[in-house]
This record gives sequence, structure tokens and C-alpha cells, in this order.
Amino acid sequence: MSQREEKVLSLHTHGYNCAQALICSYQDILPFEEKELFKLTEGLGRGVAGLEEMCCIPILIAMIYSCLKTCDGNVENPQSKLKSYACGKCLAMDFKEQAGSLCCHTLLKENKEKKRCCSDLLKMGIAILDDCLK
Repeated sequence: MSQREEKVLSLHTHGYNCAQALICSYQDILPFEEKELFKLTEGLGRGVAGLEEMCCIPILIAMIYSCLKTCDGNVENPQSKLKSYACGKCLAMDFKEQAGSLCCHTLLKENKEKKRCCSDLLKMGIAILDDCLK
């Protein structure tokens, strides 16, 4: 298990929701303090605001990848959106292929059936993102 996977599991075990645990495990390479990341993502847990719709993991891996790799940061004349969309879509589809769904409710149901937990999905998201960040 990678150090980042260990960190995401530790944060999740200590009460961080999935979104907080995932993004805060990348704090060392993101241009934000952990507290800012924690606050920013609090409402994204349990399928975005507890609605159990879209899983936050593919959302966060797309956000992190965009921040680190594809966004040009040009607020006057943004030109990088299409590249960020394409990369985010690839990351989300990789997650869907491995996890079985992008829907939090479905994933929670499958977790019970497959005897896995959200921590397993967080590790999966980390592996997908880390592979693309290489």
C-alpha cells in the first residue's frame, strides 16, 4: 500500500468524509492548506451532500488532476476547459470500470454485497489518480 493510500485510510478512519480524506491526502502537492481543503469539501461527502447520487471520488480525482495538470489558470481567457473535461472523463470512466458505478447509492449497496467499504473505493481512486499523475 502506498503512503498516500495509508494517509487516505487514516484520515477516513479519523472522521474525515470521503471527499475530505481524498483531497487532504494530496495536500502535500496541492497549493492549499489542509484546513482549506477540509472545509471546501465537507459538503461533498456521502454522494454529494448526503444525497447518495454522484460519488465524490471521481469528482475529486478530476478536480485534483485539473488543478495539477490541465488547468491553465488563466482567469482572463480560460482555454484549458476541454482538456480538463476530457481528462476528468477518462479518470471517472476508469473509476466506474473498476468500482462498477459512479452512483454513491449503488456503490454503497455493492459494498455490502462485495464485502468492501468506502475505504477500498478511496484507495482505488488514489491508485487511478496516482497512475495518471506519473
